[in-house]
Amino acid sequence: MKIKKKRCEFCHEWFTPYPRSVKSQRSCTKLACRKQRRNSAVRDWRRRNPDGSKGRAGKIRAWAKNYPNYWRQYRRKHPEYTSKDNKRRGSARQKVKNAAKRNGLSQISLEKLESIREIKPFCAAKRNGLSRRVEGILDYLFWKEFSAKQNEMAITPAGERQYEYATSSLG
Repeated sequence: MKIKKKRCEFCHEWFTPYPRSVKSQRSCTKLACRKQRRNSAVRDWRRRNPDGSKGRAGKIRAWAKNYPNYWRQYRRKHPEYTSKDNKRRGSARQKVKNAAKRNGLSQISLEKLESIREIKPFCAAKRNGLSRRVEGILDYLFWKEFSAKQNEMAITPAGERQYEYATSSLG
């Protein structure tokens, strides 16, 4: 019996399923598609079982009471695990710090845009208000660009050289 080809649920390319799992196989054998399928299966399981991890937490706590020094001894015996785990925990802390910075930057960004909005153009002939508004928008855009790039901010203080170049080219 010839096996019919199926279309992969993730990359949408045709593939020949494994003979023993013809009915249930949804993705091809590419690594990216397998990862997506696995992630979607985990997501579906967690959606169906929102309390799935709570039952396990009590068992882990009970085990940890019976073996209080397990991790201390394990880390002492496995220095490669210790260094890998330290890097992982450090990057997790860094992600939390960066998220806090992004929240602060977005708040400052909103305040800058509000201050630009408050500048009212006085008269079209004088162009005082309009030019101040344009300068405010340029200031905001340069601040937004260079606040995310800490290295460039260190090289060029507050983006001054770039700002001078941009305003001089406007006329």
